[in-house]
Amino acid sequence: MKRIGIKYCGGCNPHIDRTKLVREIIKLLPPEYIFTTDDSSSWDIGILICGCPAACADKPEIKNPASQWIVVAGCSVDLDRAPEEKLADVIVGRIKKLHSSIPAS
Repeated sequence: MKRIGIKYCGGCNPHIDRTKLVREIIKLLPPEYIFTTDDSSSWDIGILICGCPAACADKPEIKNPASQWIVVAGCSVDLDRAPEEKLADVIVGRIKKLHSSIPAS
């Protein structure tokens, strides 16, 4: 099982539907991935979901629970632009790539 942590920005200027995006990601991944917003324990991968390109929530202090992060900023993933309807696919691809580099627990 791999723990995927989700953090959201404050949502002041969303260009994308953040909760819909997370639902799509969860649907695309097999059940071996467990999603959580509880940051009291460590995560294998963190996903920061920022609704707009400013990504003002992308700060070092929020990244404590995971050593590997995927940052969504509006219609971009880790600074690579993608249409909103493709964001979930791009993120799932990144999760699988990062997952392959995580040692088994």
